[in-house]
Amino acid sequence: MITLLQLDYFRRLAATEHITRTAKELYISQPALSAAIKKAEDALGAPIFNRKTLPFSLTPEGKI
Repeated sequence: MITLLQLDYFRRLAATEHITRTAKELYISQPALSAAIKKAEDALGAPIFNRKTLPFSLTPEGKI
């Protein structure tokens, strides 16, 4: 199950495509943001961000 907080983090990260900038905007650490996104991905059963590219980009599953 994805929480509303994780959904908000996802929305903001998708908009900025930059994990450090998003973490600063949310006033949380970058590792905390990464962990929240990872938990959301685990709940969905699929990656939602492509972490191999900078800036981050949505995977096809993330776009859905």
